[in-house]
This record gives sequence, structure tokens and C-alpha cells, in this order.
Amino acid sequence: MGKKIVRVLALMLLMVSYVTGALSAAPLIVQSPWFIQTNDRTAAQSVVSIQEVSLAGQLGVSDQQSPVFSKEDRVLSAISNPAYPVTPGDMLTLSYTEGKTLVSLTLRVGGDNRLSIPNFGTVDGIGKTLEQFVKDIEQTVTTYLPFSSPRVSLLSTGAFTVLVKGEVSAATEVSAWGLSRLSEVVGLATSFASARNVEILSSSGKRTTYDLYKALREGDITQNPLIRPGDVVTFSRANRIVVLSGEVLRPGIYQPLQQETLSDVINTYGGGILPNGDASSIVVERAGSMEVSKVDLATQKSFALRHMDVVRVEPVMRSTASVIVEGAISVVDGQSVSTIPASSGRLYYQFYPNETVDSMILALADRFTTTSDLLNAYIQRGPDIIAIDAQSILIGSAKEETALLLHPGDKFVVPFNQMFVTVAGGVLKPGVYPYVPNKEASYYINLAGGFDKTKNRNSKYAILDKFGEKVDKNAVILPENIITAEMNTFNAINGQTLATTVTIVGLVATILSIVIDVITISSKL
Repeated sequence: MGKKIVRVLALMLLMVSYVTGALSAAPLIVQSPWFIQTNDRTAAQSVVSIQEVSLAGQLGVSDQQSPVFSKEDRVLSAISNPAYPVTPGDMLTLSYTEGKTLVSLTLRVGGDNRLSIPNFGTVDGIGKTLEQFVKDIEQTVTTYLPFSSPRVSLLSTGAFTVLVKGEVSAATEVSAWGLSRLSEVVGLATSFASARNVEILSSSGKRTTYDLYKALREGDITQNPLIRPGDVVTFSRANRIVVLSGEVLRPGIYQPLQQETLSDVINTYGGGILPNGDASSIVVERAGSMEVSKVDLATQKSFALRHMDVVRVEPVMRSTASVIVEGAISVVDGQSVSTIPASSGRLYYQFYPNETVDSMILALADRFTTTSDLLNAYIQRGPDIIAIDAQSILIGSAKEETALLLHPGDKFVVPFNQMFVTVAGGVLKPGVYPYVPNKEASYYINLAGGFDKTKNRNSKYAILDKFGEKVDKNAVILPENIITAEMNTFNAINGQTLATTVTIVGLVATILSIVIDVITISSKL
């Protein structure tokens, strides 16, 4: 029988322990918004999957072709740019004097880049700039007609198309003119096209490869040539594409060369690690497998990357020092009037290095309630109590020089500020009454029915504040003040003594009854 009792008691204790654990929720952890801002910045730097970023996007240029210039704009650009090449379809005007007659001709460059001038022959424009071509025309006229003062001007520019094929959504012909460059057709390439090996096959059969990364990211103009009539542009598939994200200066999608390593990708392509980045915690995820490597850049600079690897530079893990926050504070996210705490709440606030009390209070602003006594909050730091005027901080009137740094182990306490006044002692209806601003003691005594003449014969009373300190009788009553009417009549004093005696006798009788019951149960067992 004794064993059964022990088992029953053990089961009851287990149930009590389970219920207690279920009812006592774990303390809430609130992280400083400074940490959240850091995480947001890292998330913003993260690059989406390769399929979602075109080659143009990887190179930092628009997917759209260059806007079509007006006729006038093209002419001005061609005249002002010494590199403008003679282009089939260019329209020129030639004027010169023959004797006393001014002759003016309108001429067009043919498809073979030659210009035929009546009475003067043909001028070859192949491989020449407009500036050179104009000089040759004027020289030809002067040779046959000295002192004719020839003048040549560009009237309009020619246009042509080039074929773009290979790793593109569809092979197509693209409109171009004399100053169109290779980079202007990159918008047709897919996400997996190579930027490091773009081929141009000229009309003469010459094949040349170009590196658009060097052209667009490093400013090497020789790798971004002008395209010419009859050119065929071919995009090949990239040999290696790497995604770089996290705490680097220039996150993005890159195509490192064969000999380039993890260090090159981070420092050359990515511009280096940000101050918040952790060089000893670089995560490399292998595409098509579950393999994930954690690399320390200091010891593994030559770490080899593979096609489709994802490299992520993690932020430095800051210490998560905490402050205990307790008292009249809500631990419910998105609180409302109905969630005003009836009992003390408690949470842990993880603060950022060198964060101040002001910052913490502003971060917790939505957790204060109408019962929070913000004027009398304080920091408990070991044996020291540091008063904090949280109300001034919230409304922006706190002095900057009073900003206090948070320390690990601090306890920030927000006292309760109940909006009621207690009236006790010799009144007809003692109790708790709603606080009304700017009222004196007489107002609350009247709410309590006035003085009870059988208990208070001379209308004497005392006032204590929430801290138990005496308050002047003529002062305005504040929340949680206690107004106590004196119990100074014979009936009140004797009646109070009698009540105390009855209470003590009843308590003793209850204890004796419990002892007798225990003895009876034990004898039956």
C-alpha cells in the first residue's frame, strides 16, 4: 500500500511539473534593430539565381538595346568622334568652285565603302575614319582642279545589320550604325553565355575574340570594338560561372578565368570583404550536390572554384550580450489595449556593441503600456541603481550627453503605474477608485461615501505616495496614492481587535482539523 501511495504522489508531482512548465513560458528574446539592419543589408547584397540574371545584368548594363538616335544626333556624334568609320550609306555634300561657279554635289558612300565623284573619279573609304575620308576627297578634287576650295560635310549617316547567334535566345539580325559597339548586342545573350570569349567574324573572314568583362568592368575599350557591316557576332557558353554574395563590396555573378581562385573572385571581382565580413567564414556551396565547404581565406587563398559554385561571405558573429527587461512591459508582439499586462513581464534584449539605453528604449517603444511608469524606470547594474527617464527619451527631449551605454548583465526595470487611487480606513466605502487628474483628497473621500462617523470622529486622514512617502494633504492626488482615514473611535478600535482575534481562532481551528484528518487517514492505511 505504501508503494502505491508513493507512485500516486510521484504521478501527481509529474503532472504538477508538466502543468507548471506549460504555463511558465520561456522569456522572450528581442534583438536590437541594429542587428536586423545588418542582416537586411546582407540580404540585399545576396544575388538571385543565375537563371534570373541575364549576361547584360551580370555585366551591369541594360538588357535593352541602345536607344535609336535621331538623324541629327547621329550626324553630330559622327562629326565630333574622330573614330567614326566610313559606313555604307553615309550621305555627304561636296562643294567647290569652278571658275566663278559654285558647284554643290550630294554623294552617297556605296556598299563597298567607295565614293564615286563625277568628273573626279572614285575615293576608297575602306578602313578609314570619316576625318581621313574627307581629307582624301578634298585632296582628289584639288589635284584635278587647283584653287577650287573643296569642302565636304556629312549630311546623314548610314545603317546596317549584323547577325548575332550562339548562346542567345534566338539568332537574329540587329540594326547598327557606324558608332555601334559590341556591348550593344549583349542583351540578346542568355544567362549562361560567356562574357570572356565573344567572337566577331568580319566580312573579310577574320575571326577575333573579345572579353566584354574587361571592357565593361575594367574599362578596356579595345575589348569593345565597333561592329561593322557583314560582322557575325557569336556568343559561346561560359566555362565557369560563380555567384558571389554576402559581405563583399560588389556582390554579383562572375566568370573567373581558368587560373583564378577564390581569393581572386572575392578581392578582384568582388572588390574585397566589407569590415563586417568574416574572412575566416566563407561558405562555398557546390551546385548539383549537397557539398558545402567553409573556407578560411587566410589559409586557403588558392581554393579552386567550380562551375556554378555559390560563394557567400558571412558577417562577423557579434557577441550577443543581453539586458534583462522586466516590469510593466508587454511580451506579446503587436500588443493592444487588451494585452496590457496584469503582472510583470520579462524579456531579454540582445544589444549591439556600444549601444545605448536610449536606443534600447526606442526599440522597445511598442512594448510599453498605459501601466508603464516611464518616469521612474531605472537600470540596476550590480549594487547601483541608475534612474532613467524613459518618457523624455521617447518624446525626444532627453539630453544627448546623458546617453548611457548598455552593459552585459544590466537589468532595466519599468515599474507599474496603475491609474487608480486607494481610499482606506474610516470611510463608508473603502476601496480602489479610478484616477482623475488634478483632484485633491476630498474628491476621492467623497467617492468612498465620506467619513464613517462611527470610525472617524474628526475627519483626519493621511496620504502616502506609491513609494510609501507622506504627501501633503493639500497636494494634488497622483496615481497609486493611498488616502487613509484614521480609525480613531472606540468602536472602530475594539472592533478591529475583535476581528483580528476571530481570524486567529479560525486559523488555529483549521490547522487542527487538517491534523486530525491526516491522523485518521494514516490509521486506515
